[in-house]
Amino acid sequence: MSENPRPDVKIRIEHLNVRYSDGTESLHDISMDIYTHQINVLFGPSGGGKSTLLRMLNRLNDLADVSEQEGRILLDGENVLARDYDVLQLRRRLGIVFARPVPLPMSIYENVIYGLRLAGVRDKQQLDATVERALKQGALWDEVSDRLSDSAYDLSGGQQQRLCVARSLALQPEVIMLDEPTSGLDPISTFKVEQTLQQLKRDYTIVIVPHSVQQAARIADWAAFFLQGDLIEWDEGRQLFTDPQDQRTEDYITGRFG
Repeated sequence: MSENPRPDVKIRIEHLNVRYSDGTESLHDISMDIYTHQINVLFGPSGGGKSTLLRMLNRLNDLADVSEQEGRILLDGENVLARDYDVLQLRRRLGIVFARPVPLPMSIYENVIYGLRLAGVRDKQQLDATVERALKQGALWDEVSDRLSDSAYDLSGGQQQRLCVARSLALQPEVIMLDEPTSGLDPISTFKVEQTLQQLKRDYTIVIVPHSVQQAARIADWAAFFLQGDLIEWDEGRQLFTDPQDQRTEDYITGRFG
């Protein structure tokens, strides 16, 4: 591990074990920290448990067929896996954006405020302000500000993905989680999303499963390498990608396997 002073811990994962009923995508004794106002990258070959961990953080795995779950996930010191933890509140605090953009069949404006409307917010001035703020934070405002009433389906793939980011930001989460958000995007759109993440980390904590090793190396402030459910190595991004301490990490990032 790097000896440089570390940022504040937002999420602490302690001895987390997860196994599905069919035995797939399990996690084995994972312990690591997610740092505040950093881009925290989870990378490794497919099936290593990265997406499972992402979904454990805001308990989306409650909806899956999990046969084994042990350990703790502490968000600001509170164990989110506790039975009495408010899961709806947790999912507002930890927003998630998936690999494929999923715009809703409504206008750009209504997409952004969908969560607020569900929460009962009706004040037009508040909704308008939220749309502008979220779209600016999602680096989309300049491209769509004059057509907010247009269908979200009229946007390009890259714009739709940034719209999904803005929809998450509308609820003002503390953590933004992204599961391969640029896997289906062209290089220019990918670059815009990566730029957006660099800006967002000033106000939010970012946890991302990137779509490639190259992307992981470009954006990681902190990086964790997962292999077959094990956390092999976890360190500052620049340290891990230039001087990995485990041979398996070096073999993966240099393309010897994966």
